[in-house]
Amino acid sequence: MSSKVVLGLVGSPNRDARTYQLVQAALAGAEEAGARTELVQMADHVVDACKDCLPWVCRDNLKCTYDDPAFELLSEKVLSCGALVLGTPIYWWDTSGMVRYLMLKMFRVYARQAPLNGLPAFGIGVAGGTGNGLVSGLRPVYHFFQMMRMRVLGPVPATRFNFAEAQEAIKARGVELGRMAEERRPFATDEERFLWYDELPYLGLSRQEERRLLAGMTTAAAGEDSGPRLAQQLVHADALALAGDQPAALAQIGRTYDAGVKAFESR
Repeated sequence: MSSKVVLGLVGSPNRDARTYQLVQAALAGAEEAGARTELVQMADHVVDACKDCLPWVCRDNLKCTYDDPAFELLSEKVLSCGALVLGTPIYWWDTSGMVRYLMLKMFRVYARQAPLNGLPAFGIGVAGGTGNGLVSGLRPVYHFFQMMRMRVLGPVPATRFNFAEAQEAIKARGVELGRMAEERRPFATDEERFLWYDELPYLGLSRQEERRLLAGMTTAAAGEDSGPRLAQQLVHADALALAGDQPAALAQIGRTYDAGVKAFESR
């Protein structure tokens, strides 16, 4: 059994919903790898907004100038863990407010001195309604990881349309994270860190590519009756894109997505 804890932070006000379930899946994988785990509901510890105060003394004394028990508790858990899983619901293509507040204050207090260099980490974003933002909503989380110099595993786009598959993939990430928790591998240079993050999948997708990914998920989830027809529509959208007609391609992707959602919900 590992001596280091894999910490899971659930950044959702809905305590037992999809974000919680996926963070739990990652922690279950870590436990299979022999790691100890801890899950924290951030709704119980909502960090105050950073006041961006001057003089900027928190970067040197590594403590917020203002009394913030939630930040003290969460930051101490992050600083002392062996690996981090940070999960957020995707609201309007973005992270939840409670996750954003924690990240911004962590930047302010800790980013300069980089005490988390090499910490294994994995971000989870759940676009559970429309599915929009399945990649965009994760970018702030991975930006946070990069600025804090954590050594991350690549994301798994998760929506209600591919939830079971995402759950299994995230559990596998948890196994890997559990194995990484015993020993940090700090980045020796900024260049090494930049290249590590540049090689991560999904995060560099354009808005059109993100919509194409989502339409593919709704098509796969539509069922046997509708799936083949919708797959042909996506092939047509791809042909339009290759021909250089991006507006027509994006419109076709949108129509296919809408039809896929309808078919998924009528099953």
